[in-house]
Amino acid sequence: MELSDHLFRREAGRMVATLTRIFGVHNLGLAEDVVQDAFCRALEVWKFRGMPENPSAWLMATAKNRALDVLRRERTARTFAPELGRLIERGGTLAPAVEELFEANAIKDDQLRMMFSCCHPRLPEEAQVALVLHILCGFSVGEIAGAFVSSHAAIEKRITRGKKALAVSKRLFDIVDADDFAARLPSVHRALYLLFNEGYHGASPESSVRAELCQDTNWGQIVSLYDRLTTIRPSPVVALNRAIAVAQLEGAERGLEEIHAIADRDRLSHYPFYSAALGELELRRGRREIARKHFQAAVALARNPLEQRLLEQRVAASESGTASSSV
Repeated sequence: MELSDHLFRREAGRMVATLTRIFGVHNLGLAEDVVQDAFCRALEVWKFRGMPENPSAWLMATAKNRALDVLRRERTARTFAPELGRLIERGGTLAPAVEELFEANAIKDDQLRMMFSCCHPRLPEEAQVALVLHILCGFSVGEIAGAFVSSHAAIEKRITRGKKALAVSKRLFDIVDADDFAARLPSVHRALYLLFNEGYHGASPESSVRAELCQDTNWGQIVSLYDRLTTIRPSPVVALNRAIAVAQLEGAERGLEEIHAIADRDRLSHYPFYSAALGELELRRGRREIARKHFQAAVALARNPLEQRLLEQRVAASESGTASSSV
C-alpha cells in the first residue's frame, strides 16, 4: 500500500501545524515524529484493511490519539504549550482540550500561524521560505534545493538553522501588531509562489507537471496576483507567466497577444518555455506547423533530459494535433 505524494503533502503540514500548537513550537521535532508515526501506522493498517473512505480524517484521528498518549505519558501537558494549558484550565481535562485544537476551523488557523511562525525575522528570507516548503508543504530537501538552485547540503543547513530559531522563539506567531505581520508577509507570498511553481515546472524526475500541487486553480485570481507582481517586481519571465495565466482564463488568442506585448521580449529568446508557450498556444489555435517550429526551438534550448523529453512530446503532439491543458 503506497501513500500518494498528494495525500502526504496535503495532510502532513496540517498535522504538524496542529501538533505544534499542542506541544509548543520548541517541540517541533516531537510534532514531526507523531506525524511520521501516523503515516507509518497508515501503511501498516491500510495494507490489510484498505484505504478508509476518508483517509484525511483517519490520519488526523491517529495523530490526535498519539498526541494524547504522549501528553499523558509525560504528565506535563501544561508545560508543552501555553494555549493547551489554558484550554485545560478552562475545561478541566486533557482530552477535550486536545479535541478542541483538532477542530476543522482550528486546523486552518494553525496552518496559517505556523506559516507565519516559520517566517521569523531573525532568519534570512531563504531560510524562512525553505522552512515553509519543508514543514507545511511536504517538499523534500532535494525539491527545495531545485527551487532555489542550491545544493542539498546548503538547504539542509538552512532548514536546521530555521528549526533552531523556531525552538528558541518558544511560541507560535500571533498578530500582535501590523508591523510584525507585514515583515513576514513577503516570505509567505514567496513560499506560496514556489509551491505553485513546483507544480508546473519542478524538480520531480517522474513528472514535469504535478497536478496535486496545482489542481482546481483560480486563473482569474492568478492573473490578478500577476498584475500586482508586475507592478512590484516586473520582469519578462513574470510577464510570460502572466500571459499563460491569461490564456488559461481567456483563451489562446488573448494569451498570444499578451506574449507579443511583453517588453524586452528578446531577453526570453534563450528560455525554453517562452518558445514552448508560443507553440502550445498556436497549437490550440490549430496552427500545427507554426506550433511545431516553436516546440523544436524549445527542444534545442532544453536545460535537462526531462525538459527535452517533455518538449519532444509536444513536437510529436503538434504533428498529431494534440493540445495540452497544462500550459
